[in-house]
Amino acid sequence: MKKNQPTILSGKPAAAGIGIGSSWILEKESQSVKPVKIQKDEVQEHLKKFKVAKEVVSREYEKLKLLPDDYNALEIIDAQLQTLNDPEVAKGIKAKISENNYAVDYAIFSTFNEYIQVLEKSDVTWANDRTIDIVAIRDELVQATRKNKTELTVKEGQIVFASEIPPTVMVELSHTQIAGIVMEKGGLTSHAVILSQSLGIPCVINVNWKSSKLKNGNNAIIDGSTGQVILTPSWKQTQEYKKRKEEEVARLRRGLKWAKEPNKTACGTEFTLRANVEFLEELPRLKTHGAQGVGLLRTETLLFEVHEFDVEDQVNFYSEVIQKAQGESVTIRLFDAGGDKLLDQNEQEANPFLGWRGIRMLLDKKNLFKKQLEAIYRVSGKFKGQVKILIPMVSVLEEILEVKAICEIIKKSLSKRDIAFDENLQIGVMVEVPSIAIMADQIARHVDFFSIGTNDLTQYTLAVDRGNEKISSLFNSLHPAVWKLIKMSKDAADQEGIPVAVCGEMASKPEAAACLLGMGITELSMNTSSLPVVKSVLCTHNHEEMKILSEGVLSAECAETVHKLLEEWRAV
Repeated sequence: MKKNQPTILSGKPAAAGIGIGSSWILEKESQSVKPVKIQKDEVQEHLKKFKVAKEVVSREYEKLKLLPDDYNALEIIDAQLQTLNDPEVAKGIKAKISENNYAVDYAIFSTFNEYIQVLEKSDVTWANDRTIDIVAIRDELVQATRKNKTELTVKEGQIVFASEIPPTVMVELSHTQIAGIVMEKGGLTSHAVILSQSLGIPCVINVNWKSSKLKNGNNAIIDGSTGQVILTPSWKQTQEYKKRKEEEVARLRRGLKWAKEPNKTACGTEFTLRANVEFLEELPRLKTHGAQGVGLLRTETLLFEVHEFDVEDQVNFYSEVIQKAQGESVTIRLFDAGGDKLLDQNEQEANPFLGWRGIRMLLDKKNLFKKQLEAIYRVSGKFKGQVKILIPMVSVLEEILEVKAICEIIKKSLSKRDIAFDENLQIGVMVEVPSIAIMADQIARHVDFFSIGTNDLTQYTLAVDRGNEKISSLFNSLHPAVWKLIKMSKDAADQEGIPVAVCGEMASKPEAAACLLGMGITELSMNTSSLPVVKSVLCTHNHEEMKILSEGVLSAECAETVHKLLEEWRAV
């Protein structure tokens, strides 16, 4: 990295927000643990050291559980405590001390490593994310036996650069009000990332920052919404991001004040805001951020967690989500594996986004499909009127008809077994393939609702792979063609008298949300962090203003014009 020369790095956005500050490198201390042997008369001493170390680490985690509720860290801390108190792990450690005469630190180190090796050899696709958390427990126990816990020296307003960060360190970092986090490793399902989202710390992962020869104290900027990291930014870049951050903070403050207010525009037009949810850790925000239920429950994580699973796993997961929705509806999207979410790593395709994914995959894997449908129908019997089914990646009418036929089979099977289900459970389709939008008037006759997924609709309309960095500049969900397909879908839904919602990223942009409301789409679903800001904008403007905005957008000839219209509207 040249001195005073800005360096731009790209990673994966993990927790939204902009961080501006100086860099602080979290050095991972290498655990030098050797297979030292102890004498017979030292066994009891080392067994006691292990017991004390467990108690020390356990107390540290219990302290973290005293954090305010809005940190939403309890489930993650409980998961760590379960690992710490795993009887099989403890049994293995004690055996290495008492039977093999190994010193306590090596007994801990080697036992946990064996646990990690078993996990990594399993079929679970999230093994790497979970391994980070298990390593954290291992190292904390080893440190506790040596009584040499490292104190963090990071200061308020600094950006932490790390290879990976254990959950306990994440929570400790939160007390210093750091500006952001950049990690080389980690996945979106890792506890560190979930905590960064919960704690409101901007975070970018999968960034190769070590190759830039970064040093402590270098100025840096991170954008947790785009995954961009700027090292030694220019004065102009810094001012630009400072302005964006000020706008972001102001919007969030205004938004949280509106969270408990009625969902009405300034002139009284009602609207509905729901949440896009994937993890149980996100559920506490439904209430605090003003969500009326779940407009999109992603279920792929449940699918990826185990190679084979039973219906009960799904029933329990769906039930917990619906209970937290407190009487509001929950729309469960069927497994949308494929594309960038491979069900089987051996199922490689030349063009995965145009291939075997979503409902295409499910109709081929009918046993898997029927299990999910049975789980959903069983849950619907316990929460009648609250559950909806959403079919992803539909491209032809025949797919919808086949899904409905399989649903009838499931319903008959449940009836024979005297298992209750909601006879009126609604089935809708994701409008994310142009063919469905174009044929929306015919499709609407066979479904109960539309849910428009603007991310995929954009990539298929503009022929732009949204994961391809070389053409990422061409991916623009605000393109006039996308808006026209949305309007086409809305008109068809109105004609058949079915509701339509937008659950894609577009809904999380306040001005775009206002435009959608102006088009008559009154149900929007988005990530929980976007809810307050979007609601504040919708509540403080008249519906007529939004209608005029939508008319201008629908008549625009290019994306640049749309951007300009939205920016001008925001400035008013």
